[in-house]
Parts: sequence; C-alpha cells; structure tokens
Amino acid sequence: MSLLRIFSKPHWQSKDPSVRRDAVGRDDDPALLSRLPSLAREDEDGGVRLAALKRLADPGLCQTAAHDDADPAVRKSAALLLLELLSGTHAKAPSLSDRMRLLRAQDEQKLLEHVALNAPEAELRLTALQRVERMPFVLDRVTADADSGVRLAALGRIDDERQLERISERSRKSDKAISRLAAERAQAMRIERGDANAITTHARDLCEQFERLLREGGHDDAAETLCAAWARIADRAPANLTARFQNARDLNERSRDPLQLARLRQQASDRAEFKSRLEDLERQLHQPDPSSYADLQQGFAQLEELHARIADGDEISTAGLSTRFARVGAQISALAPVIEESAEPNPTPARTSESQAAAREASRVAARHTREVEQKQMAERLQVVIEAAAKAIDGGHSAAAHEAHAEIAQLRRKMQAIPASLREALADVESEYARIRQWQDWGDRNRRAQLLEEMERLPAAGLHPDALSTRVREIQTEWANLNRIEGGKAAPNAGMEARFHALCRDAFKAAKPYFEKRAELRKQGSGQVSEFIGQTNTTLRDENLTPRDALRIRHEAAQALHGLDRVDPRERKALASELKQILAAVDERIKAANVQIENDKDALITKAIALAELGDTRQAMAQARDLQKRWQASGNGRRNRDQAQWKAFRSAIDAVFARADNERAELNARQQQALDSAARLCSELETLIAADNEPERSAVHALEAQWRELGCSDSALRKRFQSAQEALQRRSVERKRRERRAQFDDWLAHYCLCRRLEQAEIGVDAFVAEREQLPPLRLHTDAMQARVQPWLDGQRAESAAPSALRDCVLELESLAGIEPPEGDRQRRMDLQMEKLSARMRGQQAVAPEQALQVLLADWLQLGIPDASSQSLDSRFQTAVVGVLDTLG
Repeated sequence: MSLLRIFSKPHWQSKDPSVRRDAVGRDDDPALLSRLPSLAREDEDGGVRLAALKRLADPGLCQTAAHDDADPAVRKSAALLLLELLSGTHAKAPSLSDRMRLLRAQDEQKLLEHVALNAPEAELRLTALQRVERMPFVLDRVTADADSGVRLAALGRIDDERQLERISERSRKSDKAISRLAAERAQAMRIERGDANAITTHARDLCEQFERLLREGGHDDAAETLCAAWARIADRAPANLTARFQNARDLNERSRDPLQLARLRQQASDRAEFKSRLEDLERQLHQPDPSSYADLQQGFAQLEELHARIADGDEISTAGLSTRFARVGAQISALAPVIEESAEPNPTPARTSESQAAAREASRVAARHTREVEQKQMAERLQVVIEAAAKAIDGGHSAAAHEAHAEIAQLRRKMQAIPASLREALADVESEYARIRQWQDWGDRNRRAQLLEEMERLPAAGLHPDALSTRVREIQTEWANLNRIEGGKAAPNAGMEARFHALCRDAFKAAKPYFEKRAELRKQGSGQVSEFIGQTNTTLRDENLTPRDALRIRHEAAQALHGLDRVDPRERKALASELKQILAAVDERIKAANVQIENDKDALITKAIALAELGDTRQAMAQARDLQKRWQASGNGRRNRDQAQWKAFRSAIDAVFARADNERAELNARQQQALDSAARLCSELETLIAADNEPERSAVHALEAQWRELGCSDSALRKRFQSAQEALQRRSVERKRRERRAQFDDWLAHYCLCRRLEQAEIGVDAFVAEREQLPPLRLHTDAMQARVQPWLDGQRAESAAPSALRDCVLELESLAGIEPPEGDRQRRMDLQMEKLSARMRGQQAVAPEQALQVLLADWLQLGIPDASSQSLDSRFQTAVVGVLDTLG
C-alpha cells in the first residue's frame, strides 16, 4: 500500500479503535453509512459495534447483538437500546404500527414488561400486557397504569378473590370504576363458591334495587334483569329476603294491572281531594270571616260526601283524616254563634261621612279585583304545574313529581276554589301521585329498616375508619334524602329516627381513636407547614436567592400545598392562602430571574455573532469557548425561550468552529499535498538507487534541492529520504572502493598465474592462454612482464635473497596489521625504527596505497623465492589481501 493511501485513509477505517468509534458515531461519509450494518456485526472492537448500533437504531440488529455479541457490555447496551426502541422512548424509535408488529414477534418477558410499563401509547402497553405472564406485574398495572382501558384489561386477567378485594380497597378513592368492578367480581366469586354472607349481601342489593325501581319508576327491562339475577341465587337466599323480593315483584305486577291500577288511582285521587279540602277548611277556620260562614258550611257538606266514599275503601287507611274531619266539623258547629255575633254592626260614631263609606266601598272593590286577578294567575299556574306533574309521573321521575305536587298543594292553599276545568286533571294527577307516594312510602320504610341493619353491622365490619366514616355519611345523606322526599317531615317512626342517630354515634365511637390520632398528626402537619412557611418567608427576603433555590422552594411549596389534606381542616384555608402567596412571590422572583437570564443570554448571542467578524480564527475559537462557559454559568430560564436562544447561540458558535474546521481542512490538504510531494521525492531517489547505472550527480542534486525547498516536517519521510541519501553515498563509496581495488586484484591474479608458471605447474602455452583470459594488468605491467619473460624465453630466472623477501613481507604485514612470527618480530621492529628515523629526518610518510604499489614493484624485482622461501611467498599473498581489506 502506498504512503499516499495510508495518509488519505478515512477515520472510520483507522486501526485505532477510539478514532474509529468516534468516526462511526459522527461522520456522514456515504461509504461509512452503507457499512454501518456490517460494522455493527463484524468490527473487532465492541465500542465500535455499539456506536454503529446506536447510529442505526435498528431493532433487528439490536436484538441480534443482545443475544449473540461476544462482548457482555455490548449485549447489555444493545438489550437496553432494544427496550427503548420497542417501547417508543428512543428518539429514533419506529412508528407505532411497526412497534406493534415487532412486539408480536417477541416472547421475552422482561422486554414485554418494559414495554407495558414505559410505552407512551396505551394501545402498545395493552398489547404487551396481554402477553405478560408474571401476575404480580399484571396486578400492579391494574391501579398504576394511566389509561382506563389498560387498567380494565389488566383487571380482567385477575382471577384471585383476595387480590380482587385488595384492588377494590386500594383503588377506592383513586379509581371508583376499577374499585366497583373488582368488588363485583370478588363478590361473584364468593357467590360462586357458596359464601353465605356474599349471597345475603347480593340478595339485599337486589331487593334494594327493585324497591328503588318501584319508587323512581323504570323500564320493564330493568325489572326483568333483576328477576334474572335473583333466579341465580333464589335457592340460596335467606327466607326474609326472598319474601321481601317477592313482595316487591308482586307490587310491580299489580302496578301493571289496568283494573287494579284504575282502582288504586281513583282511591288515591279521592283521598288527595279529601285531604286538600280538609286542609282548606282548617286554614279558613284559623281566620274566620263572617261573610264566608256559608262557604264553610257548604264546603263541609261536600267534604262529608267525599269522606263517606273514602271510608268505604278497604285498602287505604283514613283513621288520621277521619279524626281531623270530625274536629273540623265540631269547630264549624261551635263557630256559628260567634260568627253571628261578630256580624252585628259595631258601635260607630253617630255621624259617619258619606265620603268615608265610599272610600271603604272602593277599597273593597279594589281588593276583590286584586283577589280575582291573583286567583286567575294561580289557576293558570296550577294548570302548568298539573301538566308538569303528569309528565313527571308518566316519565317515572319521582323527584320532579314531588316538587310539582308540593307546588300544587301550595297553590291549592292559596286558591279559594279550583276551576272546574282543572278538577278532573287535578284528580288524575293526585291519584297517580298518591299511587307513587304509597309505593314510595312502603319502599322508604323498608329502606330505612335496611339502613338501620347496615348501621348495626358497620362497627363489626372491620372497615378502615375513613371507609367507615364515608359509609356512615352516605347512609346519613340517604336517610336525610328520605326525610326530604317525605315532605320535610320527621320520619314516620320517631323511635326509628332515634335508633338511627344512636347507631350513628356508636359507629363513630368505634373510629374515634383513629380520628384522634389523625387529628394529632394533622396538628403536627400544621406545625410543619407553618414552620416551612416561616423559613421560606425568611429565605425569600434574601436578595441573593439563586434561581435554582427559588425553583426548589417553589417545588417544596407546591408539594406542601398539595399535601394540605394532612393538616387540620380548620387551618387548611389559611395555610393554603399563605402557601399561594409564597408561590406568587417565588413566581415573581423566578420571572425576574428569567428576564435577567434572557438578557444575559441575548448579550452572549450578540457577542457570539460578532465573532464572525474576527479575523484571527484561533482567537475566535478561544472566545467562543469562553462564551460557552459563560452560557452554562448563566443558568436556565423559561424552557421555550431558552431553547430559542440556544439555537441562535449555537448557530453563531457553530459558524466559528465551522470556519476553524474549514481552515483546518485546508491546512490538512496543504500538509497532505506536501506529504505527497515528499513521498514522491523519496520514491524518485529510491528509484535512482535501484538503477543499475550510476545516477547522474545533477539529478541527485536536483532532488536534494527540491527536498530542502519543500521543508518536510514528517519524521518518517525525513528518515526515509535520509536513508536513501546514505544508501546512495554508500553505493558511490563502494564503487570507488571497487575501482581502486580492482587494479590490485588484477595484479594479484597475474602474480598467482606467474607463480604457477615459475613452479612448473603449467606450461608456457597454458600460461599465455590463461593470461589472455585475465583482465588487463594496469599496475607494474613492465615489471610483471620482466618477471615472466625469462620463462617465456625458455630460461630460468635467478632466485631472490631471502632476507630481502622477508623485509618486503614484514612491510606488507605491517600495512595489513598482521602480527609476524616470533622470529621476525625483532626485524620488523628494526624496520619500523628505520622508518621512524627517516620521518624524523624530514622524509614524508607514504600513503598505504602508494606503499603497497612500491612493495609490489619491489617484490617483483627481488626475484623468485627459492625452496626455503616458499612460506614467505604464502605470507606475501596473505599480507597483500589483508592490505587490500584495510584499504577498503
């Protein structure tokens, strides 16, 4: 791989895992993006695989990595990422439809529970919950999930009676629908297994519902539903409740019989008419008018006829009305003499002016006219109320019927006579109302008895004191409602009323210790809240209160305000007012702090925008970093405004860093170009070295001049170029050494061939043939020719003196640095002393190469070594090779 490719390799292909991991997490290289799936599966570094997984946010890859990745940390992180993606809490989570599809393919319980707990969509939580197998988790979602549909679905999976009871009690205040359904299912299970108390309670509820239906009116479907529910427990219900339900059902059947209904309607109408007229007579008797005595007698006569007809009825008691009727008759009889006496003219002054008489007459006429107008208006109103009462009765709205009947009674008391056109309609309404009132009175008496029974059972029911108190108040409200329905009168049975109040006191007595303890705790809570208010007011007076502390105080004050149910109710209003004042004061402080933070950040934004005009990029980056620190130190204001300001600030800061990045990229490009040029010069120099021919010196000098001009800062390239230069220098030195030594090697080769001739190892012809094969001799050619010429001429040369040969060998061994034998050491020392003496006399020292040439010439001139000097010849050749080696 070339140096250029090494330096241009993208970061995500770097050998450094940390560089590769950062690039995978941030770079937008298209090649990188296409390789992310393979990097997530195959990269050797776990951090790189995890960075690719997070970048892709692909549920399939996350699930594969969570199960198959070799790194435990990657498996754990991939599993957590998969949970976020499927639950929809991740920013790159798939759409709801895709998550629903992916969730259906999952079986891991931990994943299903996480989705059922954290998914924002109720539909997704419900889908996950339906596949969760751990029942404690399902039980928790019944009361903890935010969606009613999910809570109902979770409740549907609970089939344990005790758990249903706990759910009902736990959600009694938070979710009444869940509490009611859980209680109903638990009761159904108790009934299913034959629990006597549950059956009795259910039977009593059915009786109460049927009686309420009779009182308020309803549809036949509701009665049939109640009868069907009763049929399922009829064989196990107590006898008294069975009789009670049967009575209610019979009364319902009777109300649906036309003949019976007509008879009851007529009796009720007669009784209502009798009661109304009786009340009118009683009212007139309180303020008798002598002129109306005849009307009293006529009204009493009509009342006698109506009383005779009512007294014959055998189903409606008239004992109380008969007593009142007899008392009215006696009063009218006793009133006759008194009215006659009062009718006598009173003594008046003898002289009464005619004008006074005329005034009295005019006043009587005006009063009579006013009464007639009032009577007409009341008659019109009576007609409207009769129609409203009839409509309410037909629709089964008993409350509206009671109100209309009360207004009818009030109008009848004020009217002197009922118009004939309204009497029939009034009679029908009174008849219908009497029927409803009769059934309601009967049902109310039974309901009162039931409420008394329940009040007797409450102290021993084991209810929580709050639940007990709530139920007692509910019963008291219903009791008071029964009293209101009966016209505001006391209960029919005063003993029943007294018993009810006594039972209420007994029920509250059982819960008294709890309420006393709660009152004590509330008192402590009141003290704590008051202490908090005092400390907070002191803190708010501090001008150096930080926004963070203000937010903390606001949070604590809001919590205290929401928790005021734990303080004394009598102090709750005052404490709430003080806490709200604290919240208002804190909000003002926070508002002012937010304004200050907003202004500070606006100033920072202005400075950040001004950095674009700063020419020095390095200084601009330093100031940008300083602005970032000041931004963090400025604190947090209003969320929306903070986000908008942050976008503007970040845009300005990013512009500075983007400019720095561009300049850095340009610098890197220039540096890369320089590195490429340096690499090219190195390659060219290395090419010159690898060539067979000696490179031209001018070409080498040109490359070296370009290198110096380039000024490369890369140490590896500098080292590479220097190595190439040294190699080139070594090559030049070696070439010169070979050239310098070549003449000596050629001389030695010719000498060795000469010695073979002298030792008669070869003949003259062979010598001549071999010499032609050797390189031409360039050193001491004449001397070498003179040495072999005698042999070529067929003559024998003279032998050399051994001492002269020894001195020449010792000189060569001294040049080669070879130690002589023991016997020649003294002679060698003498020769060295002679040279030293000559140099001391001013003689110039000879270079080793020149000395070698001289010694070789001397050796050739000395002659042929004899038999005793053969060792000297061997030493001579060895010394020559040694000298050549030292010369390089």
